[in-house]
Amino acid sequence: MKRSIPIIDLADIGLDNAEEPKKSTLDRVSKELDDAFAKIGFVYLKNHGIDNPTVDAVLRASQTFFELPENCKDLYRRNSTQYEGYSGIDQEILESKNLHEVREAYDITSLDSFFPDKHQPEFRKTITQLVPKLCKLSHRLLRCLAIALDLDEEYFTRCHTMMCQGSEKNATTFRTLFYPSLADTAIKAGVERCGQHSDYGTFTLLFQDDIGGLEVLSGGEWIAATPIPGTILVNVGDLMQFWTANRYPATIHRVRVPEEEIRRRLPRQSLAFFVHPDNEVMVSPLNGPNNHSPISALAHLNLRYSQTYKY
Repeated sequence: MKRSIPIIDLADIGLDNAEEPKKSTLDRVSKELDDAFAKIGFVYLKNHGIDNPTVDAVLRASQTFFELPENCKDLYRRNSTQYEGYSGIDQEILESKNLHEVREAYDITSLDSFFPDKHQPEFRKTITQLVPKLCKLSHRLLRCLAIALDLDEEYFTRCHTMMCQGSEKNATTFRTLFYPSLADTAIKAGVERCGQHSDYGTFTLLFQDDIGGLEVLSGGEWIAATPIPGTILVNVGDLMQFWTANRYPATIHRVRVPEEEIRRRLPRQSLAFFVHPDNEVMVSPLNGPNNHSPISALAHLNLRYSQTYKY
């Protein structure tokens, strides 16, 4: 039987809920999150409290930026000395040097980041409204994971105190992604929108548009992570897999080029929030064998970046 990605209802602990959640509610959500992460490493969240207009505004501002001429976007290009800015097609290689990965991205590590204000002033404004909500929701999920793993409730939140305060403190990154439309002549072997990979950090929160194409490798089969309106898709990162002694798998995923011509000719967009611990946090497997030396969150990330980017 083919696996599916579970859906968890956060109505009682989402951002719309101002009251402190009851212990029974936290325990329920913690167990559901633990089950989903342990089985497949992915979960949809509904009733999370981040409103659609806020997300849609970021998508619109992002598309306007990505449709600028290349010489304008190049002014904001990221390089080997900074974690933020614009990445062009084939600058980030996730699967193989023989695979042509057709996507663009813009990374933000703090609200004082390198924004393209001259060419797209709405970019900063809309992202500044969304990112604090993502930080707040992430902390609620971190509490649930600590409960699920029988840790002190604030164990993980204490390791993630400086999210979105700059990469010199914490590498948590907001990324807006743009997959250009593809003409029929561009569809050939060795072309994907995003090669197969796992994410690097604690976990990732993802908003998708309705174009689709994201697939998750589970039980030896690729399953579609179909966009569900109003949900956030969350997946485990490499560091969390290591941290939990492989209890939570950092599941491989990819973005395929759609088979339908009408979808190929439409651009695809997504917004990803890559959650990382503070740089100096030392990570070693919890409740696992002591045969791994602790590694700092920053050292782990730098190792993964060195395998990914081409400058």
